Amino acid sequence: METELKPSLEAATQEGDPTVADRPAPALASPPESNTTLPPQRRWLRRLVSLVILYHVAAIIVAPSAVAPSSEIVQVAWRAFRPYLQFLYLNHGYHFFAPEPSSSTLVGYTLEFEDGKTETGRFPHRGIAPRLLYHRHFMLSEFLGFVDDEVEQPWHRSYARHLCRTYGARKVSLSRITHLLPTPQAVRDGRTLDDSEGFTEVPLGSYSWDDF
Repeated sequence: METELKPSLEAATQEGDPTVADRPAPALASPPESNTTLPPQRRWLRRLVSLVILYHVAAIIVAPSAVAPSSEIVQVAWRAFRPYLQFLYLNHGYHFFAPEPSSSTLVGYTLEFEDGKTETGRFPHRGIAPRLLYHRHFMLSEFLGFVDDEVEQPWHRSYARHLCRTYGARKVSLSRITHLLPTPQAVRDGRTLDDSEGFTEVPLGSYSWDDF
């Protein structure tokens, strides 16, 4: 069909057929114009969102960087971002975990019941679930290493009161357990993280339910 139409089209053009030769070529459709100009309100909104994102990212970077040892510039930045970080609970000291993580703190306890039975335990431990509750216990035990001397006893009493009320004990003895990191030589010798030699224990006192 194509071979039949082509000669006839050429012939019509040569003979001056107005229906073909003089027919105007179809105009090509022009692409629609794109309007990339945003209204002033949307431009200001975009700038505002960009500034908020920039501020948030900067705060996230400053939070772990401010953990000692850090420069004076970072400390100044931390004081500027501190209200925002503390309000959203973003002031996590991830610097704690590297490059030289420190020891961790656990709370050991011995419960004494009315029938003479005793029960020992410690927190945090892996049986605490969900993970958020485990983290809560972890933070409570870790704070014992940073409590000032004048408020240390009230902290201990609050832990003892909670344990006695939770388990129905008449008396509880508390201790602070420090979990030391194994040295490189201890790791080479095959010592595990739960090895008893990696723990030290300091008594914190005994508390009776009648005292509360």
